[in-house]
Amino acid sequence: MVHRHRHQLIAVISFVAGAISTWMLSLTGTDGDFFRSLMYPWLCAAVLLGGVVLGVFVSARSAVAILVPFAAPQPLVAVWEGVTSPPEGNGLWVLGFVTSTVLMVFSIGCMAIGICVRLMFRR
Repeated sequence: MVHRHRHQLIAVISFVAGAISTWMLSLTGTDGDFFRSLMYPWLCAAVLLGGVVLGVFVSARSAVAILVPFAAPQPLVAVWEGVTSPPEGNGLWVLGFVTSTVLMVFSIGCMAIGICVRLMFRR
């Protein structure tokens, strides 16, 4: 039974890990913004490098099940900040949404690069 639902289990665990990392970034960010944390560039680098490594070493389905749910809480938090902020707010939630969405798209691109590297060295 676990083998049949392996990718769903991986996705749930990855989503929880992404939520915890977003929470940690929000705690260390300026005014509670996760994208204004000093650790955010390091998280971006780790996700992008992890996309390449996952693309090389695991199947595409497993890599998507790991990376996309990990990056999903950040756009959700940014949209939530935009919905709950007062109308005269500063509008920084748009910047958070754009950066986190670009991170998710680039992580899929890095995963594709890793898959291409794996196919290039295939016999």
